[in-house]
Amino acid sequence: MRRLLALWEKEYLALSRDVLGLAVLFLMPAAFIVVMSLALSDAFKGSPARETEFAVIAADPALADRLAKNLAGEGFRGVPGPASEAEARNSVRLSQHKLVLVVPRDFERALAAPLDGGNAPPELTLLADPALPPAQLLAFRQRVFGAVLALRVSAMMRRAGIAVAADALDPRRAASLKVETIGGTGRPSSVQQNVPAWLIFGMFFVVMPISSLFIVERRDGTLARLVSMRVPFSLLLLGKVGPYFAVNLAQAALMLLAGRVLVPWFGGETLALPGRWDLLAAVTACTSFAAIGWGLLVAVCSRTLEQATVIGGVGNLLAAAVGGIMVPRFVMPEAMQRLAEVSPMAWALDGFHAVILRQGSAADIAAPCAKLLALALVLLATALWVHHRRRVLSATQ
Repeated sequence: MRRLLALWEKEYLALSRDVLGLAVLFLMPAAFIVVMSLALSDAFKGSPARETEFAVIAADPALADRLAKNLAGEGFRGVPGPASEAEARNSVRLSQHKLVLVVPRDFERALAAPLDGGNAPPELTLLADPALPPAQLLAFRQRVFGAVLALRVSAMMRRAGIAVAADALDPRRAASLKVETIGGTGRPSSVQQNVPAWLIFGMFFVVMPISSLFIVERRDGTLARLVSMRVPFSLLLLGKVGPYFAVNLAQAALMLLAGRVLVPWFGGETLALPGRWDLLAAVTACTSFAAIGWGLLVAVCSRTLEQATVIGGVGNLLAAAVGGIMVPRFVMPEAMQRLAEVSPMAWALDGFHAVILRQGSAADIAAPCAKLLALALVLLATALWVHHRRRVLSATQ
């Protein structure tokens, strides 16, 4: 135990001399958390934060105003429309209007006509900006169908001698609907996605200082002197776990603090922390062990600093891209979502989401934590095997 504490002290001293490397470990994920949380804040919301403007043009201004009033709301806002359809097409082409609904002449009279083989339904034209998200376009189409259906039913009832306003037939007024999600929201907000995601990314980037210090010690003969003092190589690797585990815990605390303070300070959403801090600490610890195991394997396998930088950096980027760190998994195609299951960063993100997003229990984090710990053991065992294999090969030569 005394030798292990001495090795930990050696690592702390080496880390204290690399202030720039430590600063990168803390500043890089913090910058990503702030920038990505703010940049994607609208994209993660269930309804658009900025209302989409639309216009209605019709031969009858009163009809246009009535339709615009019925279509407004839930992320859509009516604005004055162009004077003609030609001007409307030009304004949409120039992205001056996102949506323009063109109502044909005699529209109301066509609505009152019976739907039989001799009468075709009136045809509306919706001019849409191609940059408009498909979900918003679909939502507006449904609002148009609902408003037109109310007008048609109102016209049919008046023809039958029953006076009723079209507003009374608005489907949105039929009943109030309360939506209650169980176990948190089904989809994370921007800050709930980006804080744990870039926290995980930063923790796995501990591979850089681990591998660089290991290679420097091997190049300078420090490792050879320790081995000559009969310090087992497994103990040398364990001597690097404690200090970098502390670094990862400090990273986690500061990144969570960034979600609580920095992101709202810049105008974003505040990260809501879970009630079960013990579960959050457990997921953080398991993620840290997996990240340190990856760093030790890269350090043992790499012979130069350049190799360690390429292997560690590219490996982290690939795991982040596949594992839902850079692109959330819920926007990925189904095949990519299945592929994400092989990334340890995806396992860690599942664990953090189980605690932060769904307020889960110990059973909810058991699977991701078990996979992360198993990976850490496999990586450490592989690092020991690679070192032993190299010693055997060098002895036979």
